[in-house]
Amino acid sequence: MSKQTKAMVTGSDGAVAASPVAPTSKPTKWQKPAKKTAHNPGDAGVASYIPVPVISKHQSDGFAAKQMPDDPAWIALLHDLGTLSTMALRAKYAGEANTHRNMLQRVKTSGAVVHPAFRSFAEFLRLVGPKPTSRATLDRIDNHDPEYAPGKVRWADKTTQNRNKGDSLIFTCPNTGRSYTASQLAAKQGVSPTAIRKRRKQGWTDGEIIAGERAALVAVVPRKRVSAPARSAAPPLTLAQVLFERNREYCEFIRQTEGCEYFICTPAELQAEVADDFSHCRGPEWLRSCEENFLNKKLPQWWKQYGPHIRFHALQPHQQAWVLRIDPSQGQKSELSGAL
Repeated sequence: MSKQTKAMVTGSDGAVAASPVAPTSKPTKWQKPAKKTAHNPGDAGVASYIPVPVISKHQSDGFAAKQMPDDPAWIALLHDLGTLSTMALRAKYAGEANTHRNMLQRVKTSGAVVHPAFRSFAEFLRLVGPKPTSRATLDRIDNHDPEYAPGKVRWADKTTQNRNKGDSLIFTCPNTGRSYTASQLAAKQGVSPTAIRKRRKQGWTDGEIIAGERAALVAVVPRKRVSAPARSAAPPLTLAQVLFERNREYCEFIRQTEGCEYFICTPAELQAEVADDFSHCRGPEWLRSCEENFLNKKLPQWWKQYGPHIRFHALQPHQQAWVLRIDPSQGQKSELSGAL
């Protein structure tokens, strides 16, 4: 009896699933769902060899530790990333491409900050993944953080995610921000979509739903209170102090992971990235207008936040030139540092 083979097919909603191909001999019976896989670090929809840096603040709910490396949608995406051109990727993943264009456009219209890893559509698609549903939109996890970056965004359906029916519920991994529908998780865990939605009603977190089981509760044993000498509590940090520390930690993160200093995207870099998709962004006139806005507004605001944590001497020459136009004192400090 020949073994039954499988082929990748695309559904009406754009999701990729495994479908049996008619065998040449007597068909075999459907096999039972595979046993649950063991816990592995990472997200439930990402192959173990794909790096997914988490830049946002630490998430307390880190229970979603299982992987689904055999997820058909991700297998198809990895194949497309390795074989299709950027134009072909944008055509096949039109919804994601439109979201990517809108994200880059917000850099000009609303002063948004886009991480360098998100400027390329292929890398954006590799890190964020395909939309779990056609109605999903790109959502920043922390609304107070203006940056679009790996670990800081997720696919979410703001208008229907609270409705407990169909595939309107979207479950987001707390570690990476990747999202899944009830049908996707049900297919991987061998249960019905109703069972997945019922877990939400029962109070399961998104991490527990993606992992397929609840985290074990740790009993807390009360201890006897021991009197200690009275001491004055440290005053709480102000909002300005908290933001200062977060900016310092982010600059150090970029320094450690990318081996360079964090710097905002310059007008020339932005034009090179979006000119192919936005015709009005081409030519010297648009570049001059963008440079004027960059010099008078965006760069001073960015330097005020991150300048105290940037090593000026480690910046690239064209980046140093931009900084000196708004803060000439950096040149004197650099000369003094070199003399010492």
